[in-house]
Amino acid sequence: MLLRVIALDYDGTIATDGVLCSAVRESIREARRRGVAVVIVTGRILPELRSVAGPLDFVDGVVAENGAVVALPNGHSMLLGHSPPAALLRALTGRGIDFKVGRCIVEMDAAAANIVVSLIRELELPLTITFNRGRMMLLPPAIAKGSGLRELLNILRISLHNAVGIGDAENDNDLLDSCEYAVAVEWGSSFLKQQADYVIPGKGPEAVAAYIQKVSSEIRLPLEGTVRRELVIEAAEGRPAFEAPIRGRNLLIAGDSNSGKSCFAGVICEQMILKGYSIYAFDPEGDYTGLARLPNTLVLGGGRFLPELEDLTMLLQQGLSVVLDLSHLGLNEKTSYIHRNLPLVARYRRQRGYPHRILLDECHYFLNWPHH
Repeated sequence: MLLRVIALDYDGTIATDGVLCSAVRESIREARRRGVAVVIVTGRILPELRSVAGPLDFVDGVVAENGAVVALPNGHSMLLGHSPPAALLRALTGRGIDFKVGRCIVEMDAAAANIVVSLIRELELPLTITFNRGRMMLLPPAIAKGSGLRELLNILRISLHNAVGIGDAENDNDLLDSCEYAVAVEWGSSFLKQQADYVIPGKGPEAVAAYIQKVSSEIRLPLEGTVRRELVIEAAEGRPAFEAPIRGRNLLIAGDSNSGKSCFAGVICEQMILKGYSIYAFDPEGDYTGLARLPNTLVLGGGRFLPELEDLTMLLQQGLSVVLDLSHLGLNEKTSYIHRNLPLVARYRRQRGYPHRILLDECHYFLNWPHH
């Protein structure tokens, strides 16, 4: 998988007592110069972040309020949740609890947890509680760092499957779980470190700066780490289950005619699409048209519209999965179509990171390989 974006928690990860590490700022600048987008994903309220970090144009975007607010360098921001319930704010004030309010988030000392839980039950409020070391945050359901990052990357046209996430505390679990490659810091949460693909050794943000420099100098996501996303084909007829990590693997499926090669490849494509990866399938015999029932998947061709070059480029920009059904063409026409358009798709993948996988069925007919 191509590295396209680094998503950074702020406090405790790249900042100490609210102050952004100067070495991190420089490493962010260098990463962006190399073509890697960098975004901040924080629990802080947006104006508060600006007050401690200064103008936010040194990154490609910000997710604030633990996922509730998305902001771009041009000053535009978008609220993903709803305003805090007025009844809750009145009740907290009445109980003498000191709290901060954003456009969506309500934040306070974690010591008030028992009182706040009682108030939420009493007022029948649809709110979730997220802890961040000694602080606690109240947010609407489904608002979290991962969901906010997903919205921001949709705007930037970058897939989460091309992202490295780096964090330090409990509220970063959702951030790291959403990214393809999860990184925790050694001085952070024990549970977060257990779930991460990699733990940055060190004692502070300077170590994160060095890691950003290292990872952004590489073309692809790191291969080391835990297997958090994998393909699994269940055991059948006494054969063991097939399991393979999604990241860092290319597959060649070979076998006799009618041995189930296309069926096996189709199951793999189906699993990847359902996990949010994008697939481009060059389908000479129309064996993969059933994938059309899956989300964000188009089947084109088969006697209908078959995109060429410019149209294919427009499709690639949408980040969808596409099956190109060539079954209506003769062998020479199929070969010509594949030789014209496969390099375009492969080049786009190298530049943008998706489609995450390209499938060429019956490849021995079209890649000048010997076949029998």
